[in-house]
Amino acid sequence: MDLQRWVAFYLPFFDSLAEAEGFVIRCEQQTPPNNTAKIMMHQTQRLISTTDRIPELRLHSEPLQLLFLMISAEHIAKLYEGFQSEGKSHEYTYKFFETFVSAEDRNKLQYDFADNNDRPLGLKRTIDLLYAIRCDVVHEGRFWGFAFHDGTTSMQNADPDVMVRLSLCELRDIVVRGCITAIKQELLRSSN
Repeated sequence: MDLQRWVAFYLPFFDSLAEAEGFVIRCEQQTPPNNTAKIMMHQTQRLISTTDRIPELRLHSEPLQLLFLMISAEHIAKLYEGFQSEGKSHEYTYKFFETFVSAEDRNKLQYDFADNNDRPLGLKRTIDLLYAIRCDVVHEGRFWGFAFHDGTTSMQNADPDVMVRLSLCELRDIVVRGCITAIKQELLRSSN
């Protein structure tokens, strides 16, 4: 077991090294057929780490990074629900944000994306927007043309016409926190 790789990834999301190690060890101790939390923990690290490495391959490709964040959300929701069929990607992506993302993070999502009159999109329209960008990458190969807040300036995008006050890094952390919540819930469920 390569515990240190997993612990290093999850450590920023826990209050202490001991807490992060405990989380990873609980996941790693799971064995088939009751090892969904372990799979979820591994897949979160793999998919998010892929997201993090994309700029090394291609600069200015935030929609491509967003694709992997949305894949993470969808995949974790499907694993949690035991869904093994094809389809329902949008439905499970939405379930992830509704079920596993904290109220504080959902609040950020619903207010940090606004239309051209600076009216917040709300949670559903924000998730629909992010999912549509994901689809543009998957189905059209379009991994440019959308930008997140750059740490200094909000981004006004033209297509879609939306103002973004959230950085890609902030969205990444929202997704990781949601994944951790799902994994913890799965650990509780599998221990009963």
